Amino acid sequence: MGRELARKAIHLSSAALPLGVWVVPREVAIAVLVPLAAVAVAVDVTRLRWRPARYWLLRFVRPMLRHHERRGFTGATYMVTAYALAVLLFPKPVAVAAMLFNGLGDAAAALVGKRWGRHRTRWGKSWEGFGAELAVDLAVALAVSRLDPRLMLLPAVVGAAVAAVLEFLDLPVDDNLRVTLGGAAAIYAAQILLA
Repeated sequence: MGRELARKAIHLSSAALPLGVWVVPREVAIAVLVPLAAVAVAVDVTRLRWRPARYWLLRFVRPMLRHHERRGFTGATYMVTAYALAVLLFPKPVAVAAMLFNGLGDAAAALVGKRWGRHRTRWGKSWEGFGAELAVDLAVALAVSRLDPRLMLLPAVVGAAVAAVLEFLDLPVDDNLRVTLGGAAAIYAAQILLA
């Protein structure tokens, strides 16, 4: 549980990125997030291909890495890449809502699932964690749609539900990518359909 708390503390602190995106011009957000994503990818590629870098970096981050992250990209790299893509591809309120689905909703799912999860799926996720993610994502949808009238409530709710389902399912794509980009795509598509 301690390792999961540390990982989810990063998720919660990542909520500062969408809040920053909210208050700065889109061009500034892109100018910050795209280089951050490029650096994260470069660090992971270097770590995976150059043994001295791998050993040096693992000294600091090994306790927080999941087993599959030791031989592949880390969740943090996927997260910052997903956030950069969301800001590049979608309108600001859509990107911010999707980033918060990931930063807050995924953390709620993991923490509630680890602590109170009693009803597990065959792939290990709990229905209690799913409920926590859905509740947090719906709260995010409500808050962002109230703060920015460009984001209609119904599409935001659709995006919240899609993000929660994408986090819950056992899919081969990293959850940071699928929750952020899937949630944003669902909001965007629903807004187009309802326009």
